Amino acid sequence: MKVLLIDDEPFYNKLLSKPMKDAGHEFDHSKTGKDGLAMVSAKTPDVIILDLLLPDMHGFDILTRLRRDSKFNHIPVIVITAKNELGEKLKAFELGADDYLIKPFQPEELVARMRILARRGRAMQIVSEMEKSDEDLTTIVAVHSLRGGVGTTSVAVNLALAFNQLWSKPTLLMDTVLSAGQVAMMLNAKPRFTWEDFIDLETNNIDDDLINDIISKHSSGLSFIGAPRAPIALDTFSDEFWRLMLDKIAKQFEFIVIDTAHDFSDVTIQMLNYANNLILMLAPEMSSLRAAMSTLEIYDKLEFPPEKIKLLLNSNSSIAGIRQPQIEKVLEHPVDYVIPYEPDEVIRAVNFGEPFLLKNPELPISVILEDMAYSLSHEMHKNLPPAAPSDTWKRVTARLGDNK
Repeated sequence: MKVLLIDDEPFYNKLLSKPMKDAGHEFDHSKTGKDGLAMVSAKTPDVIILDLLLPDMHGFDILTRLRRDSKFNHIPVIVITAKNELGEKLKAFELGADDYLIKPFQPEELVARMRILARRGRAMQIVSEMEKSDEDLTTIVAVHSLRGGVGTTSVAVNLALAFNQLWSKPTLLMDTVLSAGQVAMMLNAKPRFTWEDFIDLETNNIDDDLINDIISKHSSGLSFIGAPRAPIALDTFSDEFWRLMLDKIAKQFEFIVIDTAHDFSDVTIQMLNYANNLILMLAPEMSSLRAAMSTLEIYDKLEFPPEKIKLLLNSNSSIAGIRQPQIEKVLEHPVDYVIPYEPDEVIRAVNFGEPFLLKNPELPISVILEDMAYSLSHEMHKNLPPAAPSDTWKRVTARLGDNK
């Protein structure tokens, strides 16, 4: 954290310098208001400690300038002064001060208050950037593999649950396997409607009410769209249908996970193209490796950005398979995530419709998917701690050391 002290008294520079540096903060000092404003512009500190009585200008003038400048109005300002007058204190808060301390004070108290204010300042800055930005903050993840049996649906289901449990934000799991999707089965849920109920739908009738009709709710709070009860033709819906559907859905949900078919049909390509994160799954065996090679070649022809593609290696057998370094060498792509072999928990989850992430979040496989959900989340979400952090968020950020 970068801290700037604007105070003409050398005593307070000496008083605060050591505790600030001991706490790991970058500490700068300015003796005048003019130099202080120049340092704010040059370094953009995370917290400003401001004395009111300076040799060249009053602290209130500095505070007024900071609060009028959109580049710096989010920076927390702690006013320090020798005057214990209510009128000055009220004026400081009226002009935008975040805290007020009377000299002399204990440096430890200042450091403690500073941490809280800095966190609040970062949050305000992020919210301000989100309001100004036209960037779509929806995280859309498609889970894909040309080879079946590598756990794509299981990962899609538990990853969606991880997003939902992590952020407590609107999260949707979409089953786009029109021939034999298993999302509803793995959730032990019966969807009210599925894609088949909209076969004869005219695209100009796609509206928010229709989107709400097709979406079902799991007991965990996760929203989902189930696959058709009976297989339907892959060309049943037009590209325009999927485009309109996806655009409407993205406006309602901050996190979307799509379970895709083991092919490159028009539907699958639509989903892969729409996602901003693409999880390519494979197992450590030769047929799966060959399928992954072919898949990456097609991704390249489809001009998917390399940074969009994440490899997930699922250790789906107790027998030692092809080693990770060999896989990475052959595919010329790093393996981003590795799922350990845990057959009992996975089989039980599938057979009873009890996702392992809900049943046992302490399992290594659950831990990896929770951390994976966090890493795939938009930076805006990661930089802005939830108002009421979930147990999942606390676990993940504690593991990753990202909860400061």
